Amino acid sequence: DFVHSIIQTHVVIAPPGVDTTLFAPPGRGWDPSGFLLSVCRLNDARKGLERLIRSYALMADQRPSVPHLVLAGRGDLPAHLQWLIAELGLTGQVNVRRDVPQSELPSLYRGASVYLQASYEEGLGISVLEAMASGLPVVSTDTAGTQETVVHGETGWLISQESDMEVTMATRTLAVLDSDGSTMSVLARLRADSIFSD
Repeated sequence: DFVHSIIQTHVVIAPPGVDTTLFAPPGRGWDPSGFLLSVCRLNDARKGLERLIRSYALMADQRPSVPHLVLAGRGDLPAHLQWLIAELGLTGQVNVRRDVPQSELPSLYRGASVYLQASYEEGLGISVLEAMASGLPVVSTDTAGTQETVVHGETGWLISQESDMEVTMATRTLAVLDSDGSTMSVLARLRADSIFSD
């Protein structure tokens, strides 16, 4: 938009790509029983993990059989978030995987059913691209990065950064598990492979 505003008409956006051979869907296809997954820096407040945990609590309250939530990434989950998980009675349903080696990420994505992101801001979000390449529908807050990667209603859902974000994320995630996931999985993979493949 800025380049266009200074009367330059030729604009090329060249995002970093992901290896869509390494990050690929499981051979069995999309599985709604897979765990819910978020991959990020676990100690970065901008990633919004507190509201993701609260949203997951709403899902578990509405549907006790909801798949477990896996929080994976670098660093340690802060003590106040560990306490929140315990306070909400989610200790047995939230699995924290710290310092996951890069070599284990592809299989981690393939074990999931839905990729969740509750960030307050994202530049692009490589983990979203890795998830989409792995055939995961994405339910994410609406950020500059996810506006570039996720097609709302097709490859996943973009959630407004409003006060009811936690409720909306819970509702959209359950809808993906119930009915949207199979189609969104295919479209997410196609988009990652056609636009973001390196």
